Amino acid sequence: MKQVITTMVLVLSMATVAIAQRGIGVNGECVGDGDGNGQVVISELVTAVRNALDGCADRQIEINFAAMVGDRAFECGGTYEGMGAAGTDLRVNDFRLYVSNVRLLTPAGDEVPLALEQDGIWQRDSLALLDFEDGAIACTVGNDLLNTSVRGTAPAGVYTGVRFDFGVPFDMNHGDAESETEPLNISAMFWNWNGGYKFIRIDAFAGPVDTSTNYNLHLGSTGCNGAAPPIPPTEECMNPNRPEITLTGFNPDTNVIIADIAQVLADADLESNQEGTAPGCQSQPFDMDCATVFPKLGLPFGATPAGPQQLFRVE
Repeated sequence: MKQVITTMVLVLSMATVAIAQRGIGVNGECVGDGDGNGQVVISELVTAVRNALDGCADRQIEINFAAMVGDRAFECGGTYEGMGAAGTDLRVNDFRLYVSNVRLLTPAGDEVPLALEQDGIWQRDSLALLDFEDGAIACTVGNDLLNTSVRGTAPAGVYTGVRFDFGVPFDMNHGDAESETEPLNISAMFWNWNGGYKFIRIDAFAGPVDTSTNYNLHLGSTGCNGAAPPIPPTEECMNPNRPEITLTGFNPDTNVIIADIAQVLADADLESNQEGTAPGCQSQPFDMDCATVFPKLGLPFGATPAGPQQLFRVE
């Protein structure tokens, strides 16, 4: 038994050198202290040896998402009670968003990029579109295709967190949706050549059915200075509005990332709208309907600093 353990430790040490050469942290990444508790036990040594023998090869990873409105799953046209500052009814008719630059986190806090599968539909380069609407009669601007996960490869190992950008990267954000390839050819997710894409699209009606008002949450970049169509901006927009999201306590094999708009809208007056502005919060820096929403997306609004983001959580 002693000889076996000695051999395992030797292989572990050799694997540690190999992993270090790949620039990947060894505290839980492929070899070593898998749970980050400061101790390496026999089961972790066994896993380390197995990983070392296959060269710590990349493995398929799927990060699952679910759309929620409070304690209920999103469904096209669903009515959700007690929403916003006034506790109004909200009927939600669209729920789509972009994420990009996904990185997995090791127990030591090291970032490991997830190389996205280039599926030609939902994922392109480092960008992925999550589509929770099914094109039902209440979601007429959508379609019947769904995508609720981000798929890619990363080195075999232990991951305890995830980090990603909420939105479309600057270098992909200012083209022409009509000439782009998927997932950037979705006209419903596009504003214009200068502003770019809607990073999230929530369309809804607030209040009683017979007197309801339109409420939309559309997040995107503002203060973008392009020369003239079709020439896009050459410098980042004044307000990129692309928050970085970090979630801990996340295991891609067992956890789901919840996107829940209830807390984001908790202090919003959903049945009224600032005169002269688009319905709801559509990212304009002068639209006070965004004043309670932006901080909960992890973004500043005017003199109000960014707060902890409340859209995404781990379950």
